[in-house]
Amino acid sequence: MTRQPSPAAKDALLRAASGQGADMFDDGYALHPIARRAALATPSHWFDAVVVNAGADGWIEVAGLDGGSLRVWHFDDLSTVLTPGSPVAVHTLYGVLAAGGELLNIGFARS
Repeated sequence: MTRQPSPAAKDALLRAASGQGADMFDDGYALHPIARRAALATPSHWFDAVVVNAGADGWIEVAGLDGGSLRVWHFDDLSTVLTPGSPVAVHTLYGVLAAGGELLNIGFARS
């Protein structure tokens, strides 16, 4: 059975997806409609994962089901929504995080 986000979590994800508080499409802010379509049209670039940690500073650590891991950033504090163990998917080409039925624009940590 798939766990559905609570109404408060759904509201937080909708605010984050809209880029509320940001008026640009830079990495980690609002998801541009073209990036959204491109991500949905290229399924081979999705990385299935679970949340390891989500900080109030916007950094989210995910562990892939294949054993890999990623650190990504989103401008909004999603620490109360993306709890450890939450299933997510990351589009590694277009920088999109799928969480709770929403698609969010993300930036990747630089090594």
